[in-house]
Amino acid sequence: MPIRRRAILLSLLVLGCTAIAWWLVHVQLAERLGAVARRDLDTILEFVSLDLIGAAEDAPARKGFALLDQVSRPDSGLARTLARVDDENFRRIYFFDGAGRVSAASGGALTSPAIVRAALADGAASPADRRGVLLEPYADDEGQDVVGVWHWSGALQLGIVAERSYDRYIQPVRWVDAIFFTLTLLGTLSLSFLAQVDLRKLRDAFRRSDIDSCGPYSIKGLIGEGTMANVYRAEHRHLKRVVALKRLKIQSQRDETLERFDREARLASQLSHPNIITVLDHGRAQDGSFYYTMEFIRGLTLTQWVEQHGPLPPARAVRMLRQICAAVGAMHARQLLHRDIKPDNVIAYAAHGNCDLVKLLDFGLIRDLENKASRDLTRNARVLGTPAFMAPERLRDPRCVDPRTDLYGIGCIAYYLLTGRRPFEATIDADLVQQVQHIEAPRASASSVFAIPPALDDLIASALAKDMDDRPASAEAFDAALRAIEPAVPWHLEQARLWWQSILPDAEA
Repeated sequence: MPIRRRAILLSLLVLGCTAIAWWLVHVQLAERLGAVARRDLDTILEFVSLDLIGAAEDAPARKGFALLDQVSRPDSGLARTLARVDDENFRRIYFFDGAGRVSAASGGALTSPAIVRAALADGAASPADRRGVLLEPYADDEGQDVVGVWHWSGALQLGIVAERSYDRYIQPVRWVDAIFFTLTLLGTLSLSFLAQVDLRKLRDAFRRSDIDSCGPYSIKGLIGEGTMANVYRAEHRHLKRVVALKRLKIQSQRDETLERFDREARLASQLSHPNIITVLDHGRAQDGSFYYTMEFIRGLTLTQWVEQHGPLPPARAVRMLRQICAAVGAMHARQLLHRDIKPDNVIAYAAHGNCDLVKLLDFGLIRDLENKASRDLTRNARVLGTPAFMAPERLRDPRCVDPRTDLYGIGCIAYYLLTGRRPFEATIDADLVQQVQHIEAPRASASSVFAIPPALDDLIASALAKDMDDRPASAEAFDAALRAIEPAVPWHLEQARLWWQSILPDAEA
């Protein structure tokens, strides 16, 4: 799946998880705050009720507001209890009777608020004691939102209401809402940013190279890391030319590795073709490490292309495949085999008003057909190459040097470009090798989101054939078959140019 699509899906997933978490926290917090508010309000009501009960014992005939008038003296216990309301951050306490009339402790009449109406509807004014709470905000006499609890004393025929400011009650919930909103906003912005950038470039921007210079070159940054060598973006100190510099790691400089590295630089430097990366220089650095330099191409490997932007439509794939065939054909004409044809080793770019150009690179496994002494195995007798893109005959016999092994790699690239998948996939190398050797390759048309012309589908299937004799006879024959397919999948320069400008705005498209 392309990186941008994954970032968008991840963004939606984060938003969904955040919403669920917010709802759960909101519900739990609201319940806890409600419990705390009820506890605090109930405590005040208990004290007020005790004062009223004490007054009723002195005057048992008095009920309702008549009892309230008796205990409203400034020096009464009720007055002292009510004075604590401000200290406890309550808004006010007042009373109501069975008729719904409301009075303050001082005897002043108040408008009947929503909580009193709710209390009467819930059975207040009955002979029995009743209690309730209203945590939905309602307006008091001054228009302020409050929440409250009420208690009805059947014996006293008097109801008591204690209210607290809704803002004070809800403030912790608002803090939580603000925190979740901020985190959601930051997360969404971050993921939106990631969806718009090339994650590999972002990673590369923070990568630091392990060296500052190599021979006459200043190292500007690390492009890629390998087991035996690293590739850097470098600049010649005097000529100011930017190059890609491949440097053999110090710990990798055994005789066999040095021989292979030297052969790679020497044979690759003999190649001159518009679809093959140009080797410029070869030497040894001050620390004794060996290196060679190549032209620097600003573009995407085919692996990066598919991983970040998805499979290619047939028209663009055919255009690139023809260029790969041309590069491989040029190598074969000089009796050289690449032997590591895979998406990682092909870079696509735009330059000089042209687009969807490719160059073949990385000649670490290059083989000179005229040199019978070239070695194919490491000292541990392991086959060199990438099993997912290696021809079955090479897995059976690493000494196989038929040019049609490279054509199998082109078939793998074709399948990968059109489907976004490798022809064979397995988590264990042994299983992968078994599939490559014994299972017929799947049809690209069965896994592609694009309509693949039957002729192209058949050509890819033939390139992936187990028997070399069933594959195209040569890179030129492969290219001729692709050329015959081109009219069915016309390529459009302007569409490609717009795509490259959106991906690499400063590319020479």
